[in-house]
Amino acid sequence: MAGMDRLSIQSLWSLMGLVIRNAERLGIHRDGTLLGLSPFEVEERRRVWWQLQHVDLALAIKGGLTPLTLMADWDAKLPLNIEDDDMKMTATEMPKERKGLTSLSYCLYTYWVLNEQRRFFRDRQLRFRLSWQASTSLKQTDKDSLLDELETGIGQNFLQYCDPLRPIDVLIQFSAKALILVMRIRALHPLVYGDNSTQATQESRDELLELCVRCLEYSIATRLQSLLQNFQWWVKGIFSWLALMCVIVEVLQQQDEARTERLWSLLADLYSANTTLSDLTRDRRKHHMAKLIVSAWKARQDRSSSGTSSATPTFITDLESRLSAFRAGNGQNHTDTTMQQQNTVQPFDPTLSDSYLASLDTDTFDFDLQDIDWSYWSSIS
Repeated sequence: MAGMDRLSIQSLWSLMGLVIRNAERLGIHRDGTLLGLSPFEVEERRRVWWQLQHVDLALAIKGGLTPLTLMADWDAKLPLNIEDDDMKMTATEMPKERKGLTSLSYCLYTYWVLNEQRRFFRDRQLRFRLSWQASTSLKQTDKDSLLDELETGIGQNFLQYCDPLRPIDVLIQFSAKALILVMRIRALHPLVYGDNSTQATQESRDELLELCVRCLEYSIATRLQSLLQNFQWWVKGIFSWLALMCVIVEVLQQQDEARTERLWSLLADLYSANTTLSDLTRDRRKHHMAKLIVSAWKARQDRSSSGTSSATPTFITDLESRLSAFRAGNGQNHTDTTMQQQNTVQPFDPTLSDSYLASLDTDTFDFDLQDIDWSYWSSIS
């Protein structure tokens, strides 16, 4: 297991294929109720199977590979919304599901989203290579319809029961909102930047940009939110490169000075909150993004109508230094030294997240807890 951290996404995806094939040989893809198994075994098998499918899909998307999960056929039902203590090995009947969130709710939320996408595929008999969101053969109205259904369903099944003071509930809120944003970005991106992008309206471009801005704001907030500090191991693995790319492209093309300033401020906040983006040696995407951002800043300075250059932001200066070191062949040493300084354990200051969240535009960054069903909480108090 010592070498697991060195395995590539492609290798993990291949290994996951072996795991799933063996699970199928054991019949775990079939629902235990059809096989006459005990309630305990039925629930146990459901949890194992759905977690395997979730990991397989996540690895496929992360590695840009073809996910078969959405198109594969199985009849294992979703796990029940119960606590572990509700299941007894000697039980003869399935326990009654709980109302509200349980310790399994985050997993159930991911399984529910996966199941809804599978239903979407089955109902429309679709076969796409990688993502129905990015497919150009699917009407935008159909994409929007599913996304609206997903958003409504997540709200009704999960978000309305979230306790804003419980870290795991806040994680569900943040991840669910961010997920819908990422899906909407993927759905709209081909229309704005695809082969027929010349037909895209300014309204579509503005909508895509706003989605990308909100997505990056969520990325910043998840790293600064005090209640999510124990989940940073999860947060660090989630990032929308497509949203960042769209913002960089738009910052190059924007003519509105106020909007341009907003985008540069967003990028500065992003690189301040997510310091791993500055580590140019561990991921080529980070290196390419750094080059694009520095080039975009230089282009902005060159075309400045006032004739006077704006002060270079600190994060731009830092990226220029890292790029120079990288080109000189010293990128590894430069980055490692800097990262060691950044990774020095410091006490987290919750006022940082509170002040940042308070400074965000609440009209576009929705943390007003409107999804929560307060009558539910009143009924159990």
